[in-house]
Amino acid sequence: MSDLIIRDGNLIDGTGNRARPADVRINGGVITEVGPSLAPGGESELDAGGCYVSPGFIDSHTHLDPSMFWDRGCDPMPQHGVTTALIGNCSLSLAPAKAEHLDELIDVFCYIEDMPIADFESGIPWSWGSWRQYRDAMNEGGIALNMASLIGHSMLRIYVMGDDAWTREATEEEIVAMAAEMADAMDAGCYGFSTSFFDLDRRSRPVPSRLACDGELSALADVLAAAGHGVVEFIPNLTGEDPEADIRRMAKVLGPRGVTSIWNGVSHSDMAPHRPDEYMAFTQAIRDEGCDMWPISSPRTVDLNVSWDQTMVFMMLPKGWNQIMGVAGEARQEMLADPGWREIARNEWDATEKSLFPINRPDFARFTSVTRSENESWLGRSLAELTEARGGHPSDVFADWILENDLEPGVVAMGVSNSNIDGVAQMIADDRCLISASDAGAHVQMMCAAGDTTLLLTRHVRERADLELEQAVYEITGRQAEILGFNDRGRLLPGYAGDVTVFDLDELTWDIDGFVSDLPSGAPRLRRPAGGYRATAVNGVLTQVEGSLTGANPGTVLDANTPAP
Repeated sequence: MSDLIIRDGNLIDGTGNRARPADVRINGGVITEVGPSLAPGGESELDAGGCYVSPGFIDSHTHLDPSMFWDRGCDPMPQHGVTTALIGNCSLSLAPAKAEHLDELIDVFCYIEDMPIADFESGIPWSWGSWRQYRDAMNEGGIALNMASLIGHSMLRIYVMGDDAWTREATEEEIVAMAAEMADAMDAGCYGFSTSFFDLDRRSRPVPSRLACDGELSALADVLAAAGHGVVEFIPNLTGEDPEADIRRMAKVLGPRGVTSIWNGVSHSDMAPHRPDEYMAFTQAIRDEGCDMWPISSPRTVDLNVSWDQTMVFMMLPKGWNQIMGVAGEARQEMLADPGWREIARNEWDATEKSLFPINRPDFARFTSVTRSENESWLGRSLAELTEARGGHPSDVFADWILENDLEPGVVAMGVSNSNIDGVAQMIADDRCLISASDAGAHVQMMCAAGDTTLLLTRHVRERADLELEQAVYEITGRQAEILGFNDRGRLLPGYAGDVTVFDLDELTWDIDGFVSDLPSGAPRLRRPAGGYRATAVNGVLTQVEGSLTGANPGTVLDANTPAP
């Protein structure tokens, strides 16, 4: 670790306190001194004059697990001030894993998180079995971010149960085996586990975590309780008749054991309002009863570019449109034209209340690309307009469109969540939820989820004044660290890690994403441009300066056993 002094900045320390002039000295990767006009000590110096100096930002819902192996720089996360990421979310992780289960693991991860299978196969070494071995593999070669890792519950079930993980509850012996692997991981520094009550795989099967009984969940929670630390991230199914059932279930399991949890799914949208006020009040009541549970929410409006490579956008239409994902070329063309398939697709479209693809708001499905000149007039217009112009059922109209667009969907689902900006502002300003849930690293051909930190500071601090700057920084630094157990991160105080972000608020920019072709397979991904930060340091080493990665990879896999300074 190199030594560094950051001079003449306006310090925001990550506690919520007001900004003040101060220098920051970092020795051996740890902050050793904070104050004005620090004496030189032979360290490298960074001029932060006119800038704010804050703790490095913490992104506590990402899927950077796979991409960090082929992109050790974690582009463009450092260029948006991020220094620590929580991985292993949504019941999905890369460990534990056995060679005989890799095809299944890869397929479900790639389908749910919209990643090319070829890159999983060629870009990840798969040299581990246990989570402990996976930790060591992550640390080989360094990383530009610190990674805090959860174990994905679905992967843990597959590791122990094999194919049976998809079809039944675990036996007592299998639960003991899962708990033993979990205990070894916690001893090695794992931060906990994630589970899902919502997701389906490519064949519309519930992911393995959804088959777990309360006894299995309790056994895993017991491991975290015995370790004295750890967090559970979970995805409730908010689309059923009782949307709060999974939240109540987890409170019943985790509350008596004193285990902290976060759950993902709170959003605000004109297309499909998700009752954020009710969910936040409901979870606050759970906290009032002694269970430390927090909903998490992103400030970003989610727009999904539809592609056939990997997408879960039709997951809630399993009998009709999701079947298109399982075929290619001529077979896809035949299915789209088949009267029998079309009838199934129409009926399911009409019977489905909630869907990622905006079946109930076709005005939110906008055409973004065409393959034939005669269709160029439809660019920027919606499926609702096309349906009105041509007549018929929107499912049939959409199928006809894809056929005449040479099987390319050429459509983006706009405002899948968080399209109501005023509602989003109220939600993220509410201290009953955490500002998180970016999903960075996932859905790389549908959107770029990196940059939520910059959107928060530009739109909701500088432009709308929904939050004061110090409060916004606290939300994405100190508060995350306090709740999730990043004990030595999130504050610029002596004894804490030298994770630092330097920025001039007026210089920050949150730009739209664009395609770059830099995946191991040569496939494209959507990338957001740099956010305008002056510098980002991880453990006292600069990872980006003026929007360009330095090539340094000083990050590490964080150890959840690390005590607070």
